[in-house]
Amino acid sequence: MEQIITNFENRPSVVAVGNFDGVHKGHQLVFSHTLEIAATENLYSVALTFSPHPRNFFNTARPVKLITDDDYKRELILSYGIKKVFFQEFDHNFASLDGEDFVLYLINNFSCKAIVCGENFRFGKGALCGTDELREKCEKHGVKLCVVSVDSSVNSSAVRSFLEQGNPSAAAELLGRPYSISASVVYGKQLGTKIGFPTMNQKLFDGSVVPKLGVYAGFVEIDGKPFKCIVNIGFRPTVNSDSTDIDVETHIFDFSGDLYGKTVRVYILEFIREERKFKNPSELSEQIKSDCRFVIESDLCNRKYMQNQQ
Repeated sequence: MEQIITNFENRPSVVAVGNFDGVHKGHQLVFSHTLEIAATENLYSVALTFSPHPRNFFNTARPVKLITDDDYKRELILSYGIKKVFFQEFDHNFASLDGEDFVLYLINNFSCKAIVCGENFRFGKGALCGTDELREKCEKHGVKLCVVSVDSSVNSSAVRSFLEQGNPSAAAELLGRPYSISASVVYGKQLGTKIGFPTMNQKLFDGSVVPKLGVYAGFVEIDGKPFKCIVNIGFRPTVNSDSTDIDVETHIFDFSGDLYGKTVRVYILEFIREERKFKNPSELSEQIKSDCRFVIESDLCNRKYMQNQQ
């Protein structure tokens, strides 16, 4: 993760500012405008975001559940053409900056000549300043401001809501790509192997949004190659009584190999059914056979995958 470097390379820059959780289509529009300004005015493109999420700093009792961790956020932003991504630690000192200090901070740290943000962006102590105040401060210091208007339905809260409702395809419409989970593969209880359906076990990152518990159609990328799969997100009630112990268990079609310790990204495409407790492992095995047959016969993985690659 790139932290702030004082007098950042002394390169005149255009800075996209925001939380950018999920890096959804609205954020992508902000980056598109940033790149346009960078090209026309010969500026270096920078994205500035915050860690932790400001709402989580102010309200630790009810934290925002995040769609992307910092590493994936950075990877996605860079993939849209931004040259550098910086994470400002959101602490008491930064939270206490007033509107004037915030603009000076951008100028002093990034040689900022232009700022790009969404129309709902707020900043300064107590988030008292909006884009009108930002425009006033920018004009005072000779900084160009571009405020990007985004469809109000495209927002991180809506993405979280769709995932929590078990509607990943609607979330994908806002994200511009399938929702995914990436984590190191860990050892589980080996029940899947015992009943004929070996699974890849992973954990959601700390603070992650938790999609609706249940079984999904999806695909994984292993060494650049996609494989169809079914994914169970839940606490495995057939063998586990701890409802807080959430696992991501993935049965990969037509694959054999040792993935333990590797980091694998799982793309969640379509909700199939809710998680439930079975009488015994044999009954669970029959249900998994049915789930696999349904995914293959309906071709959910291929159809959704191809749509999101176009």
